[in-house]
Amino acid sequence: MSGTVHYNGQIPTDPAAVLLILLAAVYAAGHLTPDQTAALTATGGLAELVLSLLHLTRGNR
Repeated sequence: MSGTVHYNGQIPTDPAAVLLILLAAVYAAGHLTPDQTAALTATGGLAELVLSLLHLTRGNR
């Protein structure tokens, strides 16, 4: 039997690892300059637009 237990087809994440990742993300976000924040927001908007276009071109499948 595998050493990793799957739940609903996904590998569960250790709660301590999730907390560490969340704290690292908050720390990094707190040190962004206004220009970096604007660039990150624009990149997220661009990614959302691309995903929307892919969704439309695939016929909502």
